[in-house]
Amino acid sequence: MELIWILLVLLGLIGIGLPIAFALVAVAIGILAVGDVDLIVVAQRMYQGVQSFPLLAVPLFILAGQIMSRSGISGHLVEFATALVGQLRGGLAAVNVVTSMFFAGMSGTSMSDTAAVGGILIDPMVKRGYSRAFTGAVTAASSTIGIIIPPSVPMVILGAFLGISTGALFASGLVAGLLLGFGLIFMSWVISVRKGYPVEARFSLRVVLRALVRATPALAMPVIILGGILGGICTPTEASSIAVVYGILVAVVYYRSLTLRMLYDTFAEAAVLSGAVMLVTSTASVLGFAFTYEQVADSLLGPIAHMQMTPVVFLTVLSLVLIVAGTFLDGIAMMFIVVPLFFPAVKLLGIDPIHFGMVVVICWGIGQQTPPVGAALFITSVLARVDVLALTRANLPFIAVMVVVLALVILFPETVVLSVPHALGMK
Repeated sequence: MELIWILLVLLGLIGIGLPIAFALVAVAIGILAVGDVDLIVVAQRMYQGVQSFPLLAVPLFILAGQIMSRSGISGHLVEFATALVGQLRGGLAAVNVVTSMFFAGMSGTSMSDTAAVGGILIDPMVKRGYSRAFTGAVTAASSTIGIIIPPSVPMVILGAFLGISTGALFASGLVAGLLLGFGLIFMSWVISVRKGYPVEARFSLRVVLRALVRATPALAMPVIILGGILGGICTPTEASSIAVVYGILVAVVYYRSLTLRMLYDTFAEAAVLSGAVMLVTSTASVLGFAFTYEQVADSLLGPIAHMQMTPVVFLTVLSLVLIVAGTFLDGIAMMFIVVPLFFPAVKLLGIDPIHFGMVVVICWGIGQQTPPVGAALFITSVLARVDVLALTRANLPFIAVMVVVLALVILFPETVVLSVPHALGMK
């Protein structure tokens, strides 16, 4: 009952418009004050919540994504993707997804993906006869790949929060990210065949190679990031700093598409985004401490132990809770509220923390696609100039693909989640 009241108060504060970071710390202060805890611990925990070397990767990956987004490099990725899959029925929809898969290896966030890919492809798709709702749905859905294929800002935050290897989390997202990408391509093709959307171009190996040469400097960025991390050459934090330097060199020196003024604006925007993320992270750390101090999670552990849940049933219930919570909460807030409550049961049931983390990240992605607080949905709604409800209806088949991938992650962890970390010696 105590847990229900805490969650109701938290949702009430967010519902009346209080910023999420302030709502989190207000609830935490209330819990600690009732427990007669010296409130100096609030400031201490806020500081400790972001005093982490792995978390340093968050602002750096955000900055790298902003550099790639603002520099116009995504245009070269679109050209290469068009050469690869433009011959499919509804080719531009497939190009949208493939470009997001390329961009996912650079940005680490779905917001950068949505803005970069949507800004280039939405208008051409509409001009080619695609409906605005379908165009927006493809763009929003494919942006979810940005937090599953590494590098991923949510994975960095989750790894630091749970004390698990960020590199292993990155490796665990490769298979799931590819499955999601191919599933979205298949669904867009099915819809395009039914709607009669056009084919863009015949396949030509010469065109593919020419586009590949132009896109190689951009495509080298995810190779450098992932190769360095998965090969044990550098940590995710070190890789994020390399990504920033490399992105600036490619954008300013090679493509010459980023001026000094644009670079300043890029740093300013990345600073604002990073500040928002880190503020929520620090305040959520206080709430997590309050939950632990008051042993709030014990109210869940008892019923779980009594019902003798299997890992599959537990992760299914967790997914439902996360998806429902994701419709009302920002992804970071949702993670910091729900995960501390369920993570003790992960140890109780013998679930691999990497498997648990992958389920959380995919549910985070699904939450970005659902109103009323779907970040990717609202950004795309603005870019595509389409009503959110119409966009949501068109997005349902793509959300179904995400749910199928989530089911595969839950049912076949050794194959879908842990195979790459095992192969690379990270487990």
